[in-house]
Amino acid sequence: MMDLDTLPRRSSRKRSIPQAVPANTSRPAKKPKTQAHQDDTPTPYLRIYCLGNNDNAELGLGAQHGIDDVKVPTLNPYLSYPSSPPPASKSRKAPETIIKSKVTQLAVGGMHCAALTSTNEILTWGVNDNGALGRDTSSARLEELIQCLTLQDDGDHHHHQAAKDGNLDLNILEACPGPVIFFDSNNTPTPKNKIPKWKQISACDSATFVLSTTGQVYGWGCTRSSQGISLWSSSNPCVVEIQRTPVHIPLDDKIIKISARGNHVLALTENGQVYTWGAGCEQGQLGRRLPKRGNKELGCAVTPRKIKLKNVIDIATGPDHSFAVGGDGEVWGWGLDNYAQTGVIRRDRGEEGGLFVEEPTRMRSLEEILEGRRTKIKILTGGNSHSLCLLEDGSLWSWGRVDNCATGVDLEGLRRRGDDDDDEWEEKWVVKDGRGRARILLRPVKILPREGGEDGDDVRIKWVEAGAEHGVAVDEKARVITWGFNASHQTGHKGEEVKIPKMIVMKGALEGVEFSWAGAGGHFTILGEEVGL
Repeated sequence: MMDLDTLPRRSSRKRSIPQAVPANTSRPAKKPKTQAHQDDTPTPYLRIYCLGNNDNAELGLGAQHGIDDVKVPTLNPYLSYPSSPPPASKSRKAPETIIKSKVTQLAVGGMHCAALTSTNEILTWGVNDNGALGRDTSSARLEELIQCLTLQDDGDHHHHQAAKDGNLDLNILEACPGPVIFFDSNNTPTPKNKIPKWKQISACDSATFVLSTTGQVYGWGCTRSSQGISLWSSSNPCVVEIQRTPVHIPLDDKIIKISARGNHVLALTENGQVYTWGAGCEQGQLGRRLPKRGNKELGCAVTPRKIKLKNVIDIATGPDHSFAVGGDGEVWGWGLDNYAQTGVIRRDRGEEGGLFVEEPTRMRSLEEILEGRRTKIKILTGGNSHSLCLLEDGSLWSWGRVDNCATGVDLEGLRRRGDDDDDEWEEKWVVKDGRGRARILLRPVKILPREGGEDGDDVRIKWVEAGAEHGVAVDEKARVITWGFNASHQTGHKGEEVKIPKMIVMKGALEGVEFSWAGAGGHFTILGEEVGL
């Protein structure tokens, strides 16, 4: 059984950097001859900001930015439209403003990200060791590009020269968002007007998936078991361990939503059923029984199959657990449950956990909250050992592991309320360790908004995402609130841990920025400012 206490909180992996550079990566792409997927009407897009760990180029700020943590929300110049031109130097004039991609949707994986643009392009950046970027970032590719490189007097001149001189800590092809190219059966790039129109994108630890407007799922990368075995799919005779370019995933039904996290994937059909697949299946996160023998078990796990649920209207995932929401108010949880992150009430639990829920099981405590407040679920999301639920009434609820601050639950504050039933409530719903310290919260507790709270934190929440061990929310006043583990500055606050939700004070150029979206990875956070044309 996996012990989450032993998992490293921060990657210490050193990665070799090829000493080469791609040709003119900052130069805007030529206008395509066909505009089949170009927007004809103005639509909102996201201007992207990021903070936290950048050891492996997760933030997409370019190789010249380096591997240092980003301590405050920082505008990503590659994902912000329009961008500001770099400053002029004494030796050259300032270049004209470069129009960057208009990001309409973004997905955050463990150490990589992927974005959809208004022109139907898919951009990826971050770690590509297991093919999660869906494009070639190898040393050979860099060497191939450098052969035909002609430096221009443009804004990335020093960036290019630094890469050629070997002065960059990151692979520029991973550190800069780059387009995913689709290929046909003859290994020829697919014309843009033949590529499906994309509806949604989702990312897990080492893979990326996209959903077309016609309900077709495509993907690339791999899923990994706890033994370190990588596998993509066994749906054809030739089993592939790592799929480095996009492929179609054949499913018998039209899909309306996908959700991927950790090493598994859920796909919701238009008739309310759910497919699951992935190599990381030892904790029951697929919600179906599997053979108990090595290769046969893995082959079955990575083959998409339906689970025994009907009338499902929404799905969600954590790294090792899953959720489904029914049309009549039912909520199901399954998967790793050593910290009660599935929300399923079980009495055979000790302080060390060690349990998992093999099949979808009703989350009665959350259902009671929904019924009592006469509202519905807006967003479900899970971290390593905690889960978050945003309701349509703007309230945010949390449960799971409490001794690492990931839940953002203020148990001391609950005790100070002075209610007569506090002791009884805590005895019933809080699991403590041998020293009497709170360790696990068994049922959801409301953490936001805090009625009558200070600094205006009584505002309804409109967006939330769980990182590995931290959380990030956006309220209806477009402000960002974070909490949890903070060793890489992923919360935007000082200190190694932020115990309860705390608003990020935006200063300088960030003052007045109205955020509408947030994503959270292993040790970093991405923020989106919605901008209309």
